Amino acid sequence: MSSDARVTCPACQAETAADNRFCGKCGTPLLTPASAPSTYTPKHLAEKILTSKSAIEGERKGVTVMFADVSGFTAMSERLDPEEVHAIMDRAFEVILNEVHRYEGTINQFLGDGVMALFGAPIAHEDHAHRALCAALAIERELEPLAADVRRSHAIEFRMRMGINTGLVVVGAIGKDLRMDYTAVGDTTNLAARLLGLAKPGQIVVSRRTQHLRDGFFVFDDLGEFQVKGKAEPVRAYALTSEISGRTRLEVSKERGLTPLIGRDRELESLTEMHRRAAGRQGAIALVVGDPGVGKSRLLYEFLRRLDSAGALELETTCVSYSRSMAYRPILELLRRYLGLSDGITREALLGRVAEQLQFLGLEGAERSVLLAHFLGVSAPQEFLNRLSGPQLKERTFGALREVFLRASETAPLILIVENLH
Repeated sequence: MSSDARVTCPACQAETAADNRFCGKCGTPLLTPASAPSTYTPKHLAEKILTSKSAIEGERKGVTVMFADVSGFTAMSERLDPEEVHAIMDRAFEVILNEVHRYEGTINQFLGDGVMALFGAPIAHEDHAHRALCAALAIERELEPLAADVRRSHAIEFRMRMGINTGLVVVGAIGKDLRMDYTAVGDTTNLAARLLGLAKPGQIVVSRRTQHLRDGFFVFDDLGEFQVKGKAEPVRAYALTSEISGRTRLEVSKERGLTPLIGRDRELESLTEMHRRAAGRQGAIALVVGDPGVGKSRLLYEFLRRLDSAGALELETTCVSYSRSMAYRPILELLRRYLGLSDGITREALLGRVAEQLQFLGLEGAERSVLLAHFLGVSAPQEFLNRLSGPQLKERTFGALREVFLRASETAPLILIVENLH
């Protein structure tokens, strides 16, 4: 595109240079070649998209759609200089892009003062609704410093609002530059946009479908029913407030209750036999392998239900691709569950709990306490760390973890469950 090319602002219809990222009149962000998907999609995510068969050929699939925009953007644009609006929105979009991409979602469109994002397409994810809700809460949390700066500098409340819905869309072909064409099937995208319209400043509003899929993993407030454009029947909406951290699908399934399982007697007997051997001090490892939705978690649920009165110690955790930045997350979760550590526990309480449990297991020793507390996030004293190289610290930490779980298994059969090991 030549340097004198012009584009029209989607908000105020004013013309501006095509290489500008923002409208020179009202400050609205502009989607131009300089901000095309190929320039803001992380390399590792771009490679996944461009090697995805469904991304190239197109496919009908279930996804979760998120709309997000700035409440009162027009009023803010009228009060502030365009350059100030540019700076604020630049920071806001950086946060949104980072969090959407962290959960492997894709920014589909820039919509003036907000975005449309998809989770589950073009990269397929079984837990796309979960990822979208995590991303929404992360965006809300990470925008707090920006909101504080805007309030302090301009006496303006900077708040995002979001609408989220889950349903079917058709994913169109993607070219070599990551340009995308998503077409909604039915009203999946429309309803997400309507839910955005229902959201108050700072609120995340989700559909009944999304709430049902993730109920038990997140906390929702029932907002009641609303009549929305394009819908003959009222729509029930929910406000997302927080995540219930550390919960596994097995735990949620136990609360919801399930229909009887049929046709898995052989697999259940194999797991039960392994438990009998473990009770006889013969440990074992089982890998439950199958395609998504085949019933792996359900099989484990039925196995554990049989053992409710057997006196076994059961610890569960799950692996998620978007937590790779946290080293050894599944092992960390297992240890936290074993120690009964709650979110937000104080440093002193954590140190006390570690020492107390080690004493109970007969594993006294200052080094073990320091190593496990360091692994849990309470940094060891610098003089302690100076005595160990990186490999030594890792080896001794793993040694302490092995001792804890092996000693715990001496009092009762210990079942460690790691979901989504792939």
